[in-house]
Amino acid sequence: LLLDLQWQVNAPTLESWISILGARFGVTTEELYAKPLAWATEKMRQLAKRLVEWKAADWQRRPQRLAAGLFGIGLASEGLLHIEDLRPQYVYTQEWEELFLGTQTRTVLPRCRLSPRYAQHVLTSFIGAANLPMEELQQDCEFTMRCLQDAAGALRPMQRLAFAL
Repeated sequence: LLLDLQWQVNAPTLESWISILGARFGVTTEELYAKPLAWATEKMRQLAKRLVEWKAADWQRRPQRLAAGLFGIGLASEGLLHIEDLRPQYVYTQEWEELFLGTQTRTVLPRCRLSPRYAQHVLTSFIGAANLPMEELQQDCEFTMRCLQDAAGALRPMQRLAFAL
């Protein structure tokens, strides 16, 4: 197989995983959330690019999982998910909210603007698009937020805004 490919194998990147998740999510939601998802996806790509530029070797070890975390954070930032749904059980609510705010340019937590039925639909679609159990997605969101914090902490204050959604 490698000979047929002339030893040119391209592993999925963080950006390609974001595209894959977006496409899968769009299919499962029948593009119902296309507008907010388009904005969130663009922000995810910008963050992904900055993360990779900042410390490529570390971020690229888990591109699928980092993309899932960015995707969840993006959905919550756009008011399509409750941020509490993304919190791992072992993280206290206050710590989670502070961690989430650390990834935002705003000072107030985003609120889900969907009815409970539609919010559940978005959550189910996110789980299906990522093809991961909810517990792992929650861990991915935590991992991603901690990566964003680490990256932002290494930058000068004016550059930190570039690492927020």
